[in-house]
Amino acid sequence: MESRLQQKLREYREKAALEIIEAKLGDLRTGGSLEPGTEPDWVTAAIRRSRSIYTDPTDQLPDAAPPEELDTWLDGVLTGNSMSGRLYVRSHLGILPWLECEVPEHGWTARLREAIEEPWMFLSGTLDSLVIVTEAEYSYEAYVSHDES
Repeated sequence: MESRLQQKLREYREKAALEIIEAKLGDLRTGGSLEPGTEPDWVTAAIRRSRSIYTDPTDQLPDAAPPEELDTWLDGVLTGNSMSGRLYVRSHLGILPWLECEVPEHGWTARLREAIEEPWMFLSGTLDSLVIVTEAEYSYEAYVSHDES
């Protein structure tokens, strides 16, 4: 259990990290977010499934690919799964785990990769689709999930 002082220090560090992320995302960031614990239950289950060795990725790219090829592939995975316009990007910060962004169809993933470390997680603005991209041993792997309810 985290002490009150530890919690304050963590929140202070996370607020500083959030400012850096927001500066790097620039006009992609809307200022909105999903508060901690408010993402749909199916999202937590999908994240857990993506970490299982028994779950095959939806798509892969060799990890030796140059950054430009990674961005092109990432753009394709996202647009191919209707991830443009308003969506949420996982920040890795406990204070604001999902940052709302307004993104074009192409050309923004390099900024995202500079702002947020992988794994990169994208939740559609309608909260019914999730794309997770992570670097595995020899490749980048994309996992796509949808709300089945």
